[in-house]
Amino acid sequence: MRLTPFAKFFVTLVVLGVIGYVGWHYKSDIIKRWALGEKRAGATTPISNADFDALKNAPADPGRNEAVEGVATTSLSGSGKLSRTLVVGINTWAGHAPGIVYNMGMEPSSTSNYTKRYGLSVKFVLLEDPAAKLAAFRNGDVDIMWNTVDNWAREASILAEQGQKAKSIIMQDWSRGGDGIVSLNTIRSIEDLKGKKVACTQFTPSHFLLLYLLAQSGLTPQERIAIEKDIVFTQDAPAAAAMFKARQVDAAVTWEPDLSSAVTAREDEAHILVSTTAATNIIADTLVARQDLIDQAPRTVSDFVAGWLAGIDMIKSDPAWTYALIGRELKLDAETVSGMLSGLKLTTYADNAQFYGLSGGKAHYETLFNTAFVIWRKKGLVTRPVDARDWADTRFLQALAPQYGGQKVEEPKVMVKAPSVRDRAIINKQIQIHFTPGSDEIMPGSFIVLDTLGETMVSFGNTYLRVEGNTDSTGPAQLNLTLSERRALAVKNYILREFPGVQAARFQTIGHGSSKPVASNVTETGRQLNRRTDIKVILAAE
Repeated sequence: MRLTPFAKFFVTLVVLGVIGYVGWHYKSDIIKRWALGEKRAGATTPISNADFDALKNAPADPGRNEAVEGVATTSLSGSGKLSRTLVVGINTWAGHAPGIVYNMGMEPSSTSNYTKRYGLSVKFVLLEDPAAKLAAFRNGDVDIMWNTVDNWAREASILAEQGQKAKSIIMQDWSRGGDGIVSLNTIRSIEDLKGKKVACTQFTPSHFLLLYLLAQSGLTPQERIAIEKDIVFTQDAPAAAAMFKARQVDAAVTWEPDLSSAVTAREDEAHILVSTTAATNIIADTLVARQDLIDQAPRTVSDFVAGWLAGIDMIKSDPAWTYALIGRELKLDAETVSGMLSGLKLTTYADNAQFYGLSGGKAHYETLFNTAFVIWRKKGLVTRPVDARDWADTRFLQALAPQYGGQKVEEPKVMVKAPSVRDRAIINKQIQIHFTPGSDEIMPGSFIVLDTLGETMVSFGNTYLRVEGNTDSTGPAQLNLTLSERRALAVKNYILREFPGVQAARFQTIGHGSSKPVASNVTETGRQLNRRTDIKVILAAE
């Protein structure tokens, strides 16, 4: 029987409705059901803000200063140890410093703390090409490899296609300025990228960051699609920076040290538009171990993780010595190493416990991994379903819990400053929030819009949110001003209530009344446009 076009449309609506209902009630299986759809590699789908919804469950806001508690300790089921050298694949990035420092270099030696403390021989090898790194890992030439969580979701799917398994065993760092977008000074916000040429390396953390920022912006879906369509994809991140330096593009997404050098190359006409200094909870580095290593030599993995965490303490105790050692091993100067380390946060045991959900709450590892899988799936890059919970092993961290009781997650506090003409909003949104007429009571239909603001506050940790209430010109001016102030405050209070990790100090609420119309107040259509709330994500420091 052939279906008419209307019948096909109706069936499609029913199917989508069922999927949406089931997805609402069984969120843990969303990734698997999505991946088992009809799309295959090669097809792409536009990215929307909803694809990043899971990130609203990110860690609590910076400024949290509570000790890690309630981590369930565990003992390893086996005591197997490698009888050979453990090989760890890394790239030229200072985020690998803890392991290199604890090993006293990249080569095995009698001076290595791994050797002296655990009788473990460790060798770090540089594998700059991601494809070569994954090939070496799959072949068993590398036991543990470096990754970003967003890229790990992609590579896990590739491993699953080949019937191979591996697990994330420790979080290395948060990118805190090490990744970002360099642009012309005339580009002041993400919305200003409309109509501009942007260079980026496809299917990398840079690409993931760009897609996230576009999705969070005030750009329309059509405008975001246009920007994505015109991205100039390069072979690697340095090449993207090189295109910006050569004046071939208006902006480039890259990482340090190329991010800073690209600004320097264009002198006074360039700046860093936005970086992970602001988008603090988007890019995380992790170390991944082969499953056969975990199964056959769990004690080796445990000792490696313990040494890595101890290496962070060594770095803190003697930074200058660290810069010199890492510079020698990675063939970088000490200043470059210092700059790299300033653009990331080496994650302690407390950070790891929070990241993997060991101390309660949602595991942000899962939200990042599963969100990235959806993004790469919609881009047609992966097909085999993978779920974060199947691709991490936290036992090695849990076994260390007694050693780190009371350790705190340390983050800088962000405080709102007085409004200034120098303030730069990296993201600008105009949203329609419906209130009960004449009051500041938010109507239920606006809650889903406000939830996206909470997600933004969590992901952009080093920013504050300016909420500007506006009304039409109906009624007395003073009454409108007071009402707009109360409505802006209502938005703030809703987010604080629904997202308890967000600090009240990160909000700035302003009421403009009817003084800033965007349309004529003569018509009802114009008045509806003027009854709006402007949202601006402001950098805490410029």
